[in-house]
Amino acid sequence: MTTELADYWGRLEGAVHPDDLALFSRELDHGFNLDFPPPAFIGDVVNAPVIILDNNGGYDPGMTIAEFPDGQTHSEFRETLARPRPLDRAARTASRYYLERNFSKWLEGGVAALVNSVAYRSVSGRDKAVSRLTRSLPSAQFHQRWLQQILRPLAMRGERFVVVHRWSRWNGATDVLRGLPTAIFSSAPISKDLTAREISAVEGFLAERRGLTQDTLLK
Repeated sequence: MTTELADYWGRLEGAVHPDDLALFSRELDHGFNLDFPPPAFIGDVVNAPVIILDNNGGYDPGMTIAEFPDGQTHSEFRETLARPRPLDRAARTASRYYLERNFSKWLEGGVAALVNSVAYRSVSGRDKAVSRLTRSLPSAQFHQRWLQQILRPLAMRGERFVVVHRWSRWNGATDVLRGLPTAIFSSAPISKDLTAREISAVEGFLAERRGLTQDTLLK
C-alpha cells in the first residue's frame, strides 16, 4: 500500500490544491482550466500493482463539462482522490478519455492506476506557460518526489510495475526508473494507448506475480 498521493490530494477542497493556490494567484496566464477538480490520478493508486505515468490532464470543453454537471459531482470526484478506488464506469465523473483506452480494463479492475505528473487540465499542451509551470507547481514537485522516494523503491522490490507512458512533464524524475526490470518506457508516447510491447510487459509481470502469490499460498 502507498497512501501518500491519496493523503496529499485528500486536502483538496475546491479545484486547486492548497499548496498551488499562491502560485496560481500570481500566474494568471497559466494555460490550465481550473474550474473542475483535477485528475491527479485515476484508479486505485494505493493498491494497484501497475502504475502508468502520464503527463497531465487535458481539458475538452464538451467532455469535461459533461463530466461535472453539478456541484455534487465535484465532491464525488474529490472523494475518489481522497479515497482511491478502481475506475467506475457507472460514475458520473468517469471520463470517456480513460474509459476508451486499451488499458481501461486494468483501471476498472484495480490492476492499474494512472498518475499524472501535473494534476491540472491543460487547455493546450503546447502552451509555453504549461511547460514552465510544470517545473514550479508544488503539487507537481510532490508527484516527482513520490516517484523517486516511494514508487521507485516499490518497483525495485518487485511490488510495482511502472509504465512510463509519457515523461516530458516529470522533469527528469523518471530517469531513476531506467534500467529497472519492473519499468518500461513507451516507444510511442504520442499515442493515447499503450503499445503491444508495454501491454505484453505488464501481462508478464502480472502473470509472474500471480505465480508468486500462488506459491506463497501453497507453502
